[in-house]
Amino acid sequence: MKKKVVSVLLSTCLAASLLAGCGSKAADTTTEENTEAAESTDEAKETADADDAYEPVTITLNLERSGLGENVEYTITKMPSAVVASGDQMADFFFDLGLQDQMAGYTKGSCWSTASEYPARDQVPQLMNPGEGLTNLSKEELLATGCDFLMAWDSTFSDKNFNKDFCDENGIAMYFPYVCTDSATFADLYKDYETLGEIFKVQDLAAEKVQAMKDTLQEVQDALGDEAYENPVKVFAYDSGEDVPFTACQGMPGDIIKKAGGISIFDDIEAGWAKPSWEEVVERDPDVILILEYTGDDVAEKREFLETNEFTKDLRAVKEGRIYSVCCSDMQGSAGSANAVKAIAEQLYPDKF
Repeated sequence: MKKKVVSVLLSTCLAASLLAGCGSKAADTTTEENTEAAESTDEAKETADADDAYEPVTITLNLERSGLGENVEYTITKMPSAVVASGDQMADFFFDLGLQDQMAGYTKGSCWSTASEYPARDQVPQLMNPGEGLTNLSKEELLATGCDFLMAWDSTFSDKNFNKDFCDENGIAMYFPYVCTDSATFADLYKDYETLGEIFKVQDLAAEKVQAMKDTLQEVQDALGDEAYENPVKVFAYDSGEDVPFTACQGMPGDIIKKAGGISIFDDIEAGWAKPSWEEVVERDPDVILILEYTGDDVAEKREFLETNEFTKDLRAVKEGRIYSVCCSDMQGSAGSANAVKAIAEQLYPDKF
């Protein structure tokens, strides 16, 4: 009888223990769920508070430039968190401003800044194969990135790609740089830094970057003196092309050459880039040829072409060996543009540095 009583007591205790254990586990699970829900609520509240605290930024979309419609004022009302940037030049803005954590991806163009090193280039997803532009990305693929801020050339916002209606419907803020115009100068590059600094609330860092560029340009100007700017070196900037040359004229590439103490032999063409004839290159007889470097490996090939091409092989610049190079991405208006000025100046006026 005692054994039976003890057995019943043990069974009762065990059952109670199991029930208590299950109750404890259920309580723990409920507590965890409540904690997660509370954290989720807190995060949502923080996001909402951040959006409420965000000071809107209004920019001008220059749609007229490419025949995409009338210019419009565009207001960004919340902090972008999933940036997609088109090409090396534009991706470098974000890397330079330390905004890689707010990038959803970018495309790597055919030329990359060889003068700037950003570890984040390998950390942010590349959305296309190197050399393929953002216009090769489908609308579905862009939306899959969660993109809420798209920085690209104006042609990217055409009707066949990601036009304003598409971006507005999908909550994507549009931005194409002020520096990407045929009349752009360093002032436009500074404006892009200042605008992006305001949008992403990194104004102080953006101001530091702008000042660093201004300091570099002042250093070059002081080294060259007035004479270099009064009698600039005539430069043929050779980007690519064998049947006809693709060359820099005005705009940002033209301003970079001018600040380095040179002037494009096609400075009279009102465009950033153009395709004149080889006969015109010969007629304008450049003092130097500046090869725009894409990968580092292409400079030797372009030099060999210029030294053997029937039109350029007898140019004074070729015979005197005055063929230099500079990173093509930095020539378009980017984080490395001031350094490109210095690199060009050092080649045009080696005795000044």
